[in-house]
Amino acid sequence: MSRTLLLAILCIGAASPAYAQGAETPAAESDSTSSASSAPPASPLSEEQQPQLARAFAGLVILNGAAVAINNLARDLPSTRPGTWWRNIRGGWNWDGNNISTNSIEHPYGGGVYFNIARSNGLSFWASAPVTLAGSLMWELFGEPVPPSANDLIITTMSGIALGEATRRLSLLVLNNHARGIDRVWRETAVLFFNPGMGLDRLSRGQTWRQRPNPIDRRPDNLRATAAIGARRITLPPTGSPSAQVNVAIATFDLQYGDPFNGARVHPFSSFTFSAELASGPSTTVTEIATRGMLATLSRPAGPTRHVSGVFMDFEYQWNEAFQFSQQSFGLGLLSRRGGSAWRLNTDLSAELVPLMASSDPYAEERVSRMYDYGTGLGGRALAQLEHRGFRFLSAGYRAYWGLTVNGASQSKLIQFATLEARAPLPFGLSAGAAYNMYLQRSTYAERSSASVSLPQFSVFLSTSGR
Repeated sequence: MSRTLLLAILCIGAASPAYAQGAETPAAESDSTSSASSAPPASPLSEEQQPQLARAFAGLVILNGAAVAINNLARDLPSTRPGTWWRNIRGGWNWDGNNISTNSIEHPYGGGVYFNIARSNGLSFWASAPVTLAGSLMWELFGEPVPPSANDLIITTMSGIALGEATRRLSLLVLNNHARGIDRVWRETAVLFFNPGMGLDRLSRGQTWRQRPNPIDRRPDNLRATAAIGARRITLPPTGSPSAQVNVAIATFDLQYGDPFNGARVHPFSSFTFSAELASGPSTTVTEIATRGMLATLSRPAGPTRHVSGVFMDFEYQWNEAFQFSQQSFGLGLLSRRGGSAWRLNTDLSAELVPLMASSDPYAEERVSRMYDYGTGLGGRALAQLEHRGFRFLSAGYRAYWGLTVNGASQSKLIQFATLEARAPLPFGLSAGAAYNMYLQRSTYAERSSASVSLPQFSVFLSTSGR
């Protein structure tokens, strides 16, 4: 779906004014989005947002319609028609056999486009969430001639919301309404590529080239980015002989956006983490994408605090030479910060509800024509980081996810991650580090014995970070 969506994005750039025309309200003028620091509306959809909702739905129709046209005309794929619409509406939802990168990268990307069409038309985070669901449902029922996929609807909606709000805030970091020339071109082009919902809206309103003030929430109070390159040794699953190993080069990017401890009012994803990883393996390139954002706090402190309890939303995707895994979850957690200005210990404890997770299974391909199972269940995490004046020396973490399989070869899965990482400072703002990661999976089956696998990974890297 999302390969077609990328082509559709290119095709509707000129058509975007059709649904954005007349939408330039004062809120939209502050970069097509209302300030994250302003008070949210009393309800998810106020009277002022009703025309914005109509324009957002018009944008969904234009985008999905262009994608259908490309499938029918340019890609010569079977055509969707009223007969398939009626069949899909009547029922027949299934679980598709696409690979995990299609379902857990391309569909979240498409969901993020739906979400940011709504956000760029002035809708709040909460009002944009059902628009994302509507865009995904529209595509599943009317966009393709095949029966709709339950996994696509869940993943596109949930991951699209999480990834969409994270990319919206990252886009505001990249954009600069005062920039000119080639500096302006690369910024606008980058946003158009990784956040088309916002990029097309800016293009349709003439904001792509207009000189005007930047929004007040362009940068958070706290922002820390870390980039690293290195090598990793991965232990492969056993195939009847001793486990083999493979070495790959890696490049990673991590971002900490916002500070939940500063006592400011928390809006959805005003504090979040984002990570991405590329690897040189023969079968995968993008090996990890994840974001974890705070939706709300359970209590609002009067000022800076050392403990923050809140509700979180997570999206995670991993696919390397050893295993495949993805999850969408909601968590109830406690963030803590102990220590002074020199030494500091940060911890993260949470329990999580996991509506859908995907995990490798050696028998899945023969049962469901893909190499992983889908399940639903519960999860939890315990993470700790030791810092000295902002430099992270040591970090350790444990996460576990248990779920009943809803489509696949197994009956249930227990997935565990354990991580230990150490870093040492070097001159010129660099640091050297090493990390040990363990992936453990236990699967139960109805027709065969339970199976367990332990897959360690060891990495060394050079990194640099900045605020």
